[in-house]
Amino acid sequence: MVRSYAEEKARILELPGMSVDNIMVSVKAALMETQQVMETSGIKIKRIDLTLKSIASGETGTQIKLNIPILGELKLGSRISEKSIQTTILSLKPPKPTKVAKDVKFPQLGERLKESILSLTRGVMAAVNDDPPLEVYESSVELNFILTSESEISLIIKSGLEAELTNNLKIVFEKI
Repeated sequence: MVRSYAEEKARILELPGMSVDNIMVSVKAALMETQQVMETSGIKIKRIDLTLKSIASGETGTQIKLNIPILGELKLGSRISEKSIQTTILSLKPPKPTKVAKDVKFPQLGERLKESILSLTRGVMAAVNDDPPLEVYESSVELNFILTSESEISLIIKSGLEAELTNNLKIVFEKI
């Protein structure tokens, strides 16, 4: 099935700025919550790949505004801008089986991941149990999300920073 750009963009989860440790807490909570369902479907986690790409741009400058009665407002100033790109890649082993309390609240990222894992396990169970049965070789869940943050400091000298992180979380499963 071919999806349009608008459909793909709607599927990408956009979250306000979130630190890497908060992302990992969401991932671990979702994995612990879905662990029992994964075990009954005959799959386990082989590895977790997290790719964080950041594009940060900063701008600084000065500006003077003069209000001249006859001429109106006059602006003078200069700006300097800078951009930097950084990629962080984490490849992790699966967590040890652990029981998790049922009242754990998942941030939006963890909920989306949990739904994706449960959908995958239902698909695996259908492949294995329905005739003709199929053997699972490898399967994965891939979640793309964007983290955004923006800040601005205004004094006599104006400075602004805007950053957008485009990220990918891929969990690869294997047969037990």
